[in-house]
Amino acid sequence: MSCVEGHDYIYHGGLNIYDAEELLKVVDVWRCRRCGNMRLGLRGPEVLGSSEGMLPDISGDKHWVLFVCKSSSKPCFEVLQLSDTDKFVHKCSGEEQELHYVRGKGVFYGVDGPMASSCYVYEIGKIVRGYIDLSRTPPEVVTLIK
Repeated sequence: MSCVEGHDYIYHGGLNIYDAEELLKVVDVWRCRRCGNMRLGLRGPEVLGSSEGMLPDISGDKHWVLFVCKSSSKPCFEVLQLSDTDKFVHKCSGEEQELHYVRGKGVFYGVDGPMASSCYVYEIGKIVRGYIDLSRTPPEVVTLIK
C-alpha cells in the first residue's frame, strides 16, 4: 500500500520549547510509517489538545524547521515549512526583514548577504524527542535522537 492511498501516521515524539524554566510550546510530531512524511501540531498555554494546533500539511520539497530569533530581550520562534534557498519575512524585532534560508547553513540577509547574527534554524526532524532552551546563546538542544 502506497501513500497515494493515504498516510499511515504514528506518534513520533515531541519537542518542548523552553525559555529558561518557562515552557512556551510543545511541537508534537507524527511520522508516516510508509514514506516518513511528518505532520506537526502545536500545544501550549492557549492550545490544550494536539489536534487543535495542527499545522497545514507540508508540500513539495519543503521540510519543517524551528526558526529562533534572539534579536530582542525576549527570544521569539516560529515553526516554518521551508525548502532550500527559500526566502521569508520575519518581524520579531518590530521591523520586517527578508531572510533567506539555506539548508544546513542557516539564515542570511539576502541571497549573497551575511549570516543573520541573532537567528538560528533547526530541522525539527533532527531535534524532536527532546527540548530546546531559548534562553541560551545559541539555543541549547537536548534530544534522544542519535
